[in-house]
Amino acid sequence: MNPPQTLTSPDAAAVQTDAERQAAAGAFFADLMNDKPVMYGPSAAIVDSNALSPRSADEERALAGDLDEVELTVAQNRLEVILESAKEMLEQTGAAPGAKWGDLTCGLYSAAGDLALASSSGVVVFAACASAPVKHIVKDWITEPTVGVRPGDVFYHNDARYGGVHNADQSLFIPIFIDGVLVAWAGATIHEGENGATEPGGLSPSALSVYDEGLKISPVKVAENYTFRRDIVNLMQNNVRDPLMQLIDMRAKLAACMRIEERVLEVVKDRSGDLVVATMRLALERTRDEVKRRFAEMPDGIFRAVGFCDTTLLEDRMLKMAVQLEKRGDKVICRTVGTGPAIPDRALNMDPTFARALFSNNLMNFFWSDLPRNAGYVAAIEFEFEAGSIAKSGADCPNALSMVAACFFQTLMHQCMSKLAFNKPGDIEIIAPWYGMTQAMFYGGLNQWGMPVANLMIDINSMGGGAHADRDGEHSCAPFFASMADYGEMEDRETELPILALGRSLTVDNHGYGRHRGGSSVECIYMIWGVPEFALGSLATGSKFPTIPGLFGGYGGPSSPLTKYVASSPDDLKEALRTRGAEVPYTADALHRDGGLPGTWETFRASSTADIVHEGDLWMLQVGGGGGYGDPLERDPADVMRDLRESRISHGTATRIYHVVYDEARLKVDVDATAAARDAERAARRSRSLPYDEFVARWRRDEPPVAVPFLGSWDWDEQL
Repeated sequence: MNPPQTLTSPDAAAVQTDAERQAAAGAFFADLMNDKPVMYGPSAAIVDSNALSPRSADEERALAGDLDEVELTVAQNRLEVILESAKEMLEQTGAAPGAKWGDLTCGLYSAAGDLALASSSGVVVFAACASAPVKHIVKDWITEPTVGVRPGDVFYHNDARYGGVHNADQSLFIPIFIDGVLVAWAGATIHEGENGATEPGGLSPSALSVYDEGLKISPVKVAENYTFRRDIVNLMQNNVRDPLMQLIDMRAKLAACMRIEERVLEVVKDRSGDLVVATMRLALERTRDEVKRRFAEMPDGIFRAVGFCDTTLLEDRMLKMAVQLEKRGDKVICRTVGTGPAIPDRALNMDPTFARALFSNNLMNFFWSDLPRNAGYVAAIEFEFEAGSIAKSGADCPNALSMVAACFFQTLMHQCMSKLAFNKPGDIEIIAPWYGMTQAMFYGGLNQWGMPVANLMIDINSMGGGAHADRDGEHSCAPFFASMADYGEMEDRETELPILALGRSLTVDNHGYGRHRGGSSVECIYMIWGVPEFALGSLATGSKFPTIPGLFGGYGGPSSPLTKYVASSPDDLKEALRTRGAEVPYTADALHRDGGLPGTWETFRASSTADIVHEGDLWMLQVGGGGGYGDPLERDPADVMRDLRESRISHGTATRIYHVVYDEARLKVDVDATAAARDAERAARRSRSLPYDEFVARWRRDEPPVAVPFLGSWDWDEQL
């Protein structure tokens, strides 16, 4: 489809008479009303599609040549090393916390905009949803005479309505030409965070419309000849709370993309342009075809999972997310039938590009990590998202915190995939759901050096891993969307921000139990320090209803609330820390149980809009652990004792969940008593059990409980 031409005014110099001027004006306004767009909005053909673009004539010519598989392998490896090197460079030069902790990626795109290869580390999600912005550039601007695409041009984007996760992520793209022909694009994406939204940090729980979410940069040219237009950069800087960070990271992304372009052209010089074009196209098609082949080897069936979000960010609600995975031969269809409705004035909605990206993220990170990271993964799968649901909310709904709904989609899809993969043992390692929620604080204000700062804390990177089929999950290892992300050094945060970290420790009982337990994660405790006041907020769900299930009999993780402590005065708190530090509680549990600090404290839902916090006040937030795998009664009692020694579980969990009998002082297991206790629990389970039809008749309800504000389908149709 050829894009519409630019709306232009009549050429005044060419019009001589009044009649001619009137005729030209009439044509101009008729053109305006009937043929020309008022604006170039998101293209449904792009955002609703996950298919690869058809082969271009250049790609057909390159593929028709005498291709050598060794040469193709060498070329692909060189391109991947180039992208990884650029990503490392970006991580070292970027200013945003997201750049420093690894929430970024670099990619190489086909001329049509399909992401052909991406850096092996960084955020995998970006590798699947970053194609859409480039495709919008190709569709709208290549033949647009006032824009165009030429060597040295630089394009920028962050508006998730055109493709992406949310507006906190900003991307930069440059075209790569060979002998005057556009053959590829280089791209770099960073979770910048701060973008001028109603709350600092770029992720605003209180956003009630798309106009509350800060900068919305549709794909736009920001530079020519590799030189930023200072007026455009200045416009962006004037709309964010951290203008220096905005400038530094735009330059860092441009430098990374220029490095990619330079080194890709070196490959062209060493080998040929056709080899680069063929390598990218084959990487896309072979990845897609291999994913389909591997699906074909698995047994057919329909797999379902359901989860519930306990907040809309501003109030308590039970919002249903449902995922159905149907597999027939090599055809896989992912559906969200029965999922709750989009909420037009809440920011947790998501769109299909992000949901599809999470599906491929799961395949890349947990199932088939040996394949190239590119758009081929998602092109192998079909999706059916209900329009108007939270999974396909539309461009008019805010989505600054789309990660909230998307985390549920990721977790449920992981359950479905694990059940499917379990039926083909030996090929894939089965893992219980990783912790999957954006449990983190955001901040804003003047730091102790008088500099404006606003962004997101990096505790999100300490998610606990899910239990494996043969071993326990990893503690506080990484987010599910970036397995190589870094948690960073606390001293760095204390240097840059007016905070003092009183605690960062693994939490007791915050993982899923099972034959193998999930990995635990941290509780972070931040005190405002060195400034009279500072703004803090938090974004998450799961404060009252857990977000993570277990697998095959394993338990899910517990709820993770937020505790706020208000000091009676900064001086009183400092005196307590100075004179009786050993008695000060360093966990929310100890504070609620024993007190010990001068002031008041209360537990809140983990989603909290930005609040002014004064010097000496504390916020305590838990990041959750992974799900458990298998029946807890099958866990080795020696492993239960190890968990006790390491303070991963409480004595109550050891006795009530694992049913281990032991000497609490010496942590020595009574083997015979434990076997008897577990046999008794199995017998109790059998006595409580019911035939399936009787169970359904007893538990089934025609409508949700009156006291539960429920959003989503309550239909008992077997298809749900």
